[in-house]
Amino acid sequence: MFAVVFASMALWELLAPRRDQAIGRLRRWPANLGIVVLDTLLVRLVFPTAAVGVAVVADARGWGLLPALDAPPWLAVVAAVIALDLAIYLQHVLFHAVPVLWRLHRMHHADLEFDVTTGLRFHPIEIVLSMAIKL
Repeated sequence: MFAVVFASMALWELLAPRRDQAIGRLRRWPANLGIVVLDTLLVRLVFPTAAVGVAVVADARGWGLLPALDAPPWLAVVAAVIALDLAIYLQHVLFHAVPVLWRLHRMHHADLEFDVTTGLRFHPIEIVLSMAIKL
């Protein structure tokens, strides 16, 4: 799914760019996509089961607020998506507000241009912290 969304957005940017780029994709993309590869490998190494594995264990053992409330599946999905989105938003606010976290997060904001790869540029430590928060 990641590859499909990425390719679609990259093609859209190529066919209908919102602005001219002074620094071309061939110069920036290898570094930005290299960061994605590094981040992905690091998360897989530190959290081999990642969020899906934790979710499967939690579901099998009945852990969490939603099983305790015995919510219907459709409501549980909606509530879980909203809760995770809120958690990620609060995480983002913290990474902007706390100086030591901002030092990590500013890598995302330091891209010399703005395109589909900018949203993928995260410091490896930030990615690990982000996954820990999501778990």
